[in-house]
Amino acid sequence: MGRVNVALIGEAVDALAKLQERTGLKKVDLVNRALLVYEFVDAELKAGKQVLVRDQDGRDQLVKIFL
Repeated sequence: MGRVNVALIGEAVDALAKLQERTGLKKVDLVNRALLVYEFVDAELKAGKQVLVRDQDGRDQLVKIFL
């Protein structure tokens, strides 16, 4: 386990609050999950893959992510 203190920008603070409200998770859990998702997406993009979102009707939409 490691400890890190970070200063979040206003948008990140707002996003964290919204996620806490929606999920009921603790800040530490949300930050850990966010980092794991970020690492996964970064690795996939570096491997030449794309990120898609599929809506309820089965239509895919390419997500542009700039890392």
